Amino acid sequence: MVAKVGRLLGYDVPAEGYRELYGEEQLQKYDLIFTNSIIDLEGVEIILDVGCGIGLLREYLRKLGFDGFYIGLDILEDRIMEAKRGEDHFSDLILADAHHLPFRDKSFDLVALITVAHLLRIEESLKELKRVSKKVLIITILKGLEFSAKLFKIVKKLMSNWIVAFLDRPWIKDAICISIRREN
Repeated sequence: MVAKVGRLLGYDVPAEGYRELYGEEQLQKYDLIFTNSIIDLEGVEIILDVGCGIGLLREYLRKLGFDGFYIGLDILEDRIMEAKRGEDHFSDLILADAHHLPFRDKSFDLVALITVAHLLRIEESLKELKRVSKKVLIITILKGLEFSAKLFKIVKKLMSNWIVAFLDRPWIKDAICISIRREN
């Protein structure tokens, strides 16, 4: 059922071709987020990658030296199966969606939702991401999508007690929002 919903929403790029079509574009986003911004992976022990696709973020983080636990979550089984080809012992991959995350509150030091394209219930998904995030929440969305302004408006409202930074570079197709939980 989950896969059918994913296909109906327009996830039509085969998992095998994803790296060739979007790999370089994703790497540019990762570089901006993880090497040229306020994100520091020091002290990050567990990461949730919502909409992990074929696991490109996991590969990138491992190359950066991240040795913590990674959990990738995607709505499409073929993406998860492709990601499992490169699975390591410090990761897990789960078939689920962003509307009902199967995790406890504040379970993850860092939660990433890279290249948001399809969320049926935006506010519900963002509340779930915030709920499971202990320290950092990263959201990127393709510029010019109909709901992108709505999404960032909701982020500002939901994350009002967090430090929120928006990154927008002309050579990156996504607008990037990095939210950091304030120390209590």
